[in-house]
Amino acid sequence: MNVTPPLLSTITPPLPETLIANLSVLNIHTVPDLIFIPPSELLRRLPKGSITFTELTRHIAHVTQAFAGPVITGDKLIEELDALAQFESVSSGLPALDGLVGGTFGGASGGRVIEICGPRASGKTVLALHIILYHLDAHQSDAALWLDTTGDLTPARLATLTSHSRNGPTTRKESLTRLNIATAFDTATATRTIEALDTTSSNNKPPLPRFRIVVVDTVTVLLGPQLSGLSSQGHAEMTMFMRLLREGAQKHGLCILVLNDATAVRRPALGASFTFMTDATLWLAHVPGPDRELRTVEVLRSRISAMGSRCAFRIRNGRALEA
Repeated sequence: MNVTPPLLSTITPPLPETLIANLSVLNIHTVPDLIFIPPSELLRRLPKGSITFTELTRHIAHVTQAFAGPVITGDKLIEELDALAQFESVSSGLPALDGLVGGTFGGASGGRVIEICGPRASGKTVLALHIILYHLDAHQSDAALWLDTTGDLTPARLATLTSHSRNGPTTRKESLTRLNIATAFDTATATRTIEALDTTSSNNKPPLPRFRIVVVDTVTVLLGPQLSGLSSQGHAEMTMFMRLLREGAQKHGLCILVLNDATAVRRPALGASFTFMTDATLWLAHVPGPDRELRTVEVLRSRISAMGSRCAFRIRNGRALEA
């Protein structure tokens, strides 16, 4: 998949319309177009008197900050790594799948926001549930949050999973008590829920369960209706919500899975700029043929592993199994 860099028109808070128009004349439309030109050279090419050097450098810094990772000092980094070392890594139980995200979905290696996208009925929800319950079965002191944006995660659906634990149905039933489900049909509710999770994660100490995994199912329904080519408000909400998720993942060593639908063949919903807001984008799909259990996962974009990598696995009785 060819990933289009973020457009300057999607920056929040927005750049001045006059500046965007003048940059467009110079064929400068995206974030890389702007930040890789020396400010002095750019000022020379812009209409004389349209902007001062100080204003221009301030806008460039704003754009850079919006799409760059946070700066952290060495001593602070060591403190955070020491804190993360107490957490167990989040694994799918499938070495090939874990390898697509750098060996782990989060935990001791640091917090991660992973996008799992694909067509409807490709198995996104089943895979996310498998990752949660595989972890909770093995780690009785951990908990998970499922942010349900459609109301589709019913008790009946969860009941079918109780007999498929690697440690038996009793263990699975206990694990399900540590899976917290919250509904959120708009970004305001979702934001409040994530903020409450941050407070809980900061305050909970053993023996209280620690949240290790968060799933947003689906982010498409949550953010898609707000996006419009005529207004930057939807992009602003998307950026702020994803930044909240990233900050929470990094602060608490969380595995955050955002499930996203597809708008076309091998193209995730929510636009190209969304893929820059996660650590990796995984494309999940059926393998063509009579075997309805077989799935493939491919890395479409990643900052933690090799793009283009892929693996196969099976979905059977709500579990992900090696192919």
